[in-house]
Amino acid sequence: MIYFDNAATTAPYKEALEAYMTASEKYFYNTASIHQSGKDAARLLEAARAQILELMDLKKYDLVFTSSATESNNIAIQSMLKKKKQFGKTILTSELEHPSIVNVLEEMKKDGFTVKYINTMADGTVDIEHLKILLNSDVVFVTVMALNNIIGSVQPIKEITGMLKDYPKIHFHVDATQAIGKADLGYNGADTISISAHKFNGVKGIGGLFVRDLATLRAVQYGGGHEYNIRSGTVNLPGIVAMAKALRLTLGEAREVNKRLSRFNEKIRDAVKDLKAVYLQPEAAPYIVNMSFAGAKGEVVVNALSKRGIAVSTTSACASKLATLNETLLALDNEDKIIEGSIRISMGRNTAEDDVNKLITALQEVYEELGDVLK
Repeated sequence: MIYFDNAATTAPYKEALEAYMTASEKYFYNTASIHQSGKDAARLLEAARAQILELMDLKKYDLVFTSSATESNNIAIQSMLKKKKQFGKTILTSELEHPSIVNVLEEMKKDGFTVKYINTMADGTVDIEHLKILLNSDVVFVTVMALNNIIGSVQPIKEITGMLKDYPKIHFHVDATQAIGKADLGYNGADTISISAHKFNGVKGIGGLFVRDLATLRAVQYGGGHEYNIRSGTVNLPGIVAMAKALRLTLGEAREVNKRLSRFNEKIRDAVKDLKAVYLQPEAAPYIVNMSFAGAKGEVVVNALSKRGIAVSTTSACASKLATLNETLLALDNEDKIIEGSIRISMGRNTAEDDVNKLITALQEVYEELGDVLK
């Protein structure tokens, strides 16, 4: 199977897997144990934490390790809104967010919060001018993802951070899950930032939440007080060590990989741009191409490509089994038939030119096969 679903998950670096196995074999001890072996494991934990903070240029932040970006998002949102409720009830977010943001915010409405959505520009970025209009004294929380997981649009995080300096009461959360190694963004100034290792060729089951002021967070689950008493539970040291290794390797080769994927992105777009009833979403981050076979169902296209040994997806893997239309594509004012017929092609560090050529051939074959269905 030729893999074009890297926005869902990525293949771990061999070096990250080796780091995971070494830590599992030599440092399997509980980092909370006070015996010497536990202390050795704890030192390795802190070394990995310091390395990740340095690589992300967030040395003045703390890093809370979690199981995933979904957990990180939940901690940031639920923890902060518990504290912020007395100061205001309005939350601002984009129309482009992942379900692990949107669904939590919808749940917070039950606690009396109001969620308002920032408009989306034609290129898939948030409307900064509309955000300015929405800001007022009742706003206590703003969350905007760094890079959209459906079309790859890169959000103006630095500009938003600068704007929010005039509103010290507001907590600014950034879901950076898709952005690591894909876009050159600075996060200094954001209050919390979420990441997940399996999106940048680490192993599954380990995520992180960068926190500018740890004292502002409260636990949302309780236990033995691990991870600054914010995220209790035995620490996944092998996953953390593998994350640090994967992050270093990802950032080290990011420029080279993105240059190559940019060329592949253009090649795919050029191959289908003149096909009737094939609609391309705006070009953004190099590793994502979102296109629609208008008149067909995205699932049909995905299955037809899968039979040809090509793996792509419909929208996000976390929401692909839901029967609702995708929020990102709705925000861009796409017709229903375009949303229903959309597929996401997402490349990664292992994507080769031969893979792209085979994908293009398969896309053209599926287009011919669908024939009169397309409109």
